[in-house]
Amino acid sequence: MIKIIRILSHANGSVSGPDLSEQLGITVRTLRNDLKDCKDELYEHGIEIISKHAIGYQLIIKDEEKYYNYLENMLKEDSQNQMLIPIYPEDRIHYLIRMFLTEDDYIKMEDICERIFVSRSTLSNDLKEVREKLEYFHLDLETKPFYGLKITGSEFHKRSCISQYFFHGTNNDDVYLSQTKSTKQQEEIATLLYNTMVTERFKLTDIGFQNLVIHIMIALLRLKENPKSTPFEYDDNIKETREYEVAVILCQKLEKRFDIQFPEVEIYYIAMHLSGKKAVQYNSNTLYMNTEYEDLINQILKEIKDKFGIDFTSDLDLYTSLSLHLQPMMNRLRYGMVIQNPLLDQIKKENPVAFEISVLTSQIIQKYVGKPISENEMGYIALHFALAIERYQKRGPKKNVIIICASGMGSSQILLYKIKQKFKKNINSIYVTELYELSNIDQSAYDFILSTVPIPFKTDIPSIHVQYFLDDQDMISLSDAFLSQSEEMSFVDQYFQQDLLFNDLIGKTKEELIHEMCERIAVVKKIPENFEEEVLKREKFSVTEFGNAIAMPHPMKPMTDETFVAVGILKKALRWKHQNVKYIFLLSIQKDSQEALGLLHETLSSLVFDKKAMQALEKDTSLMNLKTILKRIAEEQKDNDIDVLFN
Repeated sequence: MIKIIRILSHANGSVSGPDLSEQLGITVRTLRNDLKDCKDELYEHGIEIISKHAIGYQLIIKDEEKYYNYLENMLKEDSQNQMLIPIYPEDRIHYLIRMFLTEDDYIKMEDICERIFVSRSTLSNDLKEVREKLEYFHLDLETKPFYGLKITGSEFHKRSCISQYFFHGTNNDDVYLSQTKSTKQQEEIATLLYNTMVTERFKLTDIGFQNLVIHIMIALLRLKENPKSTPFEYDDNIKETREYEVAVILCQKLEKRFDIQFPEVEIYYIAMHLSGKKAVQYNSNTLYMNTEYEDLINQILKEIKDKFGIDFTSDLDLYTSLSLHLQPMMNRLRYGMVIQNPLLDQIKKENPVAFEISVLTSQIIQKYVGKPISENEMGYIALHFALAIERYQKRGPKKNVIIICASGMGSSQILLYKIKQKFKKNINSIYVTELYELSNIDQSAYDFILSTVPIPFKTDIPSIHVQYFLDDQDMISLSDAFLSQSEEMSFVDQYFQQDLLFNDLIGKTKEELIHEMCERIAVVKKIPENFEEEVLKREKFSVTEFGNAIAMPHPMKPMTDETFVAVGILKKALRWKHQNVKYIFLLSIQKDSQEALGLLHETLSSLVFDKKAMQALEKDTSLMNLKTILKRIAEEQKDNDIDVLFN
C-alpha cells in the first residue's frame, strides 16, 4: 500500500492498471482486489484511490492531516517490522549480514531460524546469497560444528562491509549506529578532513571524500568497542607514500579532537583509502603519459579493435583518462578495497555497448594484476568508453570508397578534389576506376561506390549516383554516407528466426535456462562446444539482467559463423539474480567480423526503456509482432541519431 501511494502521489495524473501492476510486481487482478480490501481503511484516513475505465488509477487526498499521519505511521510500522522480522528475501539477506557483523561470537542456525521465523531450508538458501555478498568484501561465513556461524576476515574488510550495510543501506539502522550517525560528529569529521586536504594539497573525488568520512566514523565506533584485532596483510611500502604522510597528519587531528588513540594499523587503513580514492588531476592542455600502464592500455585498445571493430587507438582523451583511472584503481585492487557505484544499473542500461567493452577491458586487467574486477569497477571504466563512443560517433570511422567517372581523368580529378575538400577526415582510401572494371574489383574491401553514371548491374555494396560538380543534394547524400551508418532494418529479419523462438522453456534458474537454450540452438545452428561455457563465463563477470523483465546473455567473445538471436519467452517471470526476467534474448555475434554489437544491441537494449513495447509483446508473443516492435525501435534509433558506428 505504501508503494501504491508513493507511485500515485508522484504521478502527474492517472496511472494505468498494467503500469501500476508492473511497478509493483503483481497482477492487475491482485491490484484490483487489494485496493478493494483497503478502500474503507484508506477513506477513514482521508485517502481515496479512484479508478476510471481506460484511464487508470488516481490518488485523491480528502484530508491532508489524516493522510500524512497515516503515511507516517505506516512507514514507521513497516520499518520496525523489517528491522525486527524481515519479511522479504532481500531484506532477510541484509538483516543476516548486519546481524553477523554486530556479533563477535558464533550464532547457531536454529537460533537464527527462531529469530526471523523461517525454516532451516529457507535459511540455508538465504545463507548461500549471504556468502556470495560477503565474498565481494573478501569476507567468509565460517561454520563450526556445535557452535554455529560467524563472519571471518580482516577488520579492514569488515569495516567496508559495515559501511555498505549500515551507512549506504535504505533500512533504519539507528539502533546500532545512533552514536556515529549524529550529524554533528559527521560534520566535524568532514571539516577536519576537508581542512587536511586543503592544507596538504591532496585531492579526493566527492564520493571518495564521503566514503572516507564514513570510514572514520566506523573507526571511532570500532575503536571505542575495542574489538579483537584480526590480521591484515598490507604492503609496507605504503609508509613511503604521500598518502601515508597525509594519513598521519589527519589521524593526529582526529586524536586531538575525539580524545582517542589511533594505532598504526588505523593509519594504514586511512592511507589505503586515500590511495584508492584520490582524484588525479588532468590538464587538457598538457599531454599526460603514464608509461607504467602504456603496454596494458595498448593491449586493451587492440583487443577492442579486434573484437568490437572500433579503433580507439587515435583517441588521446581515452588513453589519458584510462591512464589516470588506472592509478587509484590498481591501488584498490592491490589492497583488496571495495568500491560502490550508485550509477551501475543506469550505466548498464543506458550504455550497453560501453559496458560490454568494459567487461572485456576488465578481463584483460584481471589477467594483468591477478585480482578479480567487480561490477562496480566495470561500471566506472564503462563511463570512459561511453564518452569515447560519443567522440567516435561524431568523428565517424574512415571509409574506403570507389569512384567511377565515365568522362576521363580531368573530371574525375575535379570530383576527387571536391570530395577530399569536404570529407578528408572521413576517408581512409579512394580507388578511381572505370565502370567496365568494377565487376573485377573486390568490392568487400570498400564501403560504397560514387558514380557519375548509372550502374546497369547489381553491386555488392551501396552505390550513390552524383554529379561531376556535386550539387547540394549530392552533398546531403555524401554526408549521410560518410558521417552516418547506413544500417538497414533487414538485420531484424536476418537475425531473428522462427526456429530460435522458444516459448516453452522449463528451466527454473538462469543456468538451467541458458543450458536449455544452448542445447536447442545447437539443433538448428552450428555453435562451438564451449559456447554455453562462454555464455556462463560472461554472466559470472556481470549478470546480463537489464530491467523491464529482460535478460541478454551472450558469450564473452564473438564465436559463431553467423550472427543470430535466440529468444526465450517464459510463461512466468523468474529471478535471474537481482531482478525478475521473463524475456531472454541470447545474442551470438559472428566471429572475425566488425559487426560487434552495434545497432542490434542498441535496439534490444532500448526495449529496457520501452514499457509499451513490452506490453505489446506480452499480448502477442509471435515472432512477427516481435519483429514489428524491433523494426520500429531500430528506425527510432536512426532518427534520433544515436546509432553506434560499427562497420
